[in-house]
This record gives sequence, C-alpha cells and structure tokens, in this order.
Amino acid sequence: MLARLPATPHALAADLDLGDHAVRVVLEALAQWRVVEEDGSGTYALGPAAPASPDATAVLRHHAAAIRNWAGQVEPSLRGSERPRSPGDGMGIMLAALDVNGRDSAPGAVDACLERLPAARRALDLGGGHGQYALELARRGLDVTLQDQAPAVEWVEQRGELAEAGVTLFTGDLFETLPERPFDLVFCAGVVYTYDPDQVTELYRRARTAIAPAGALAVHTFVRKDHPLAPIFAVQMLGSRRGGDTHGLDDHRGWLEEAGYATVEPVRLARRPEHMLLAWP
Repeated sequence: MLARLPATPHALAADLDLGDHAVRVVLEALAQWRVVEEDGSGTYALGPAAPASPDATAVLRHHAAAIRNWAGQVEPSLRGSERPRSPGDGMGIMLAALDVNGRDSAPGAVDACLERLPAARRALDLGGGHGQYALELARRGLDVTLQDQAPAVEWVEQRGELAEAGVTLFTGDLFETLPERPFDLVFCAGVVYTYDPDQVTELYRRARTAIAPAGALAVHTFVRKDHPLAPIFAVQMLGSRRGGDTHGLDDHRGWLEEAGYATVEPVRLARRPEHMLLAWP
C-alpha cells in the first residue's frame, strides 16, 4: 500500500484489489502516527514517519513477524505447555484489559446518563462484557441486568462482583433475545464498533423495544475523527470483525432516526475520549 502512494483509499483499493472499507480505516490510523498524511481532499501520501527505504521496510516486517512468532510459540513454552492459547483465554485477556478502562470511564458515563434520567430505576447493560458499567449503575441504586453472550457472562460470573452487587446476568445474543421487562435505561458500551451500519440500525431498533415509557438508550462510543484514538481503535475493531469501525455523529443520528428514536443528544465525556449518545424513542 505505501509503495503505491499518493492515492485515495478508493484508488488504492482498486489498484491492489483490496477492500475499500479496510483500506480507508488503515490509512486513517496510519495518519495518526504520521506514517501517511492526508492532503484535505482525500488523497494520502507518505508522511515523515514512513519507513525511509526498502531496507527499513524489510526490517520492520521482520520485527512484526518475530513478535507474532513470540506471541504464538514462545509464550506456551514459558508457561510450561506446548499447546496454543484457547479462544477462551483470549476472551479473558480482552475483558481484563477492558475492565481496567471501564473502571475509569464508568463513573462519568453513568453521571451523564443519570443527569438526564434522574428517575431511572431499572437499567439493562446490553453487551455489558466486563461488567464495570453494570457495577457503577448498581452502586447508584438501580436494579441492573447485564446481558452478553455466554463466554463474557461466564467470565464476569466467575469473579463474583456482580452477584454481590445484585446485578442480574442474562445470557443471549442481543439480535435474538432480550430480557422481557422494560428498562428506564438501556446502556450500550463498546458494542456498535463491531457491526456494520445495517446491524447497528437493527441493534438500535431492538433496544427500543426494551425501553420503558420516558426511558432512553445510552450509547458509549468513540466518534469517528473526533479524537486521535478513534482511528486507532477502528483498526482494532477491523481486526475483530470485517465491518468493525468507529462512526460519525451524523451516522448515529441517521441510524437512530431510522430505528424509531425522536431525540438524540451527544454528550462529550470529561477526561475521556468517548461520547455518550442519549436517544429517546
């Protein structure tokens, strides 16, 4: 890709027979590190941090291959086992990292929600993963249900914190099933990045069916191009799902309106790079 610059993402994708979406996401992230630069019209060229020569590129690729090999082959030996890590181990490692960030972001995110929904009594943490948002909602006195798929629910169940806080766990794919009771607040953090626009719209539509009268949906998310971490995070999501990405405020507004929401209020969180998007049916 770098050897074919300058070019637009679309032209580069066509030239190399690559996916338009993936090329655009990767270039935006490389621009944050100044490996490439965008000229304001959508054309990317090499930036000051690009590999300076074919030799530099070859060394960089070698280092990347070595790190990949260390992660896949050396760690099992260090652990006294030749077996590769199972997908379950990967889920635990990811949730443990997200848990650290969640402890920092949960208080401000919940503040933003309850300032606008002071009468909320019941909350659904949809795709709640590590459980820090559910715990913070429970600390504020809400009756909280956390829903996620089985591996994540099993992970938080083993830790015991949510049970001690009185959080109800509900296992299920959010596109297939939701708890029956209506909720004053449906809270959704770190979920929309992993889906394409049609899936995000359907997620919003399904969430609306779980919202009680006068209740709202709250989406905790990076906004595309609003913060330097957003395009870096988009690449992580691209590695997780083919359609993974961060999205713009106008994108979310359009999807929420299509899903049946009348009011959307974006709230930039203090001391955090993410937004809360509050939406009322």
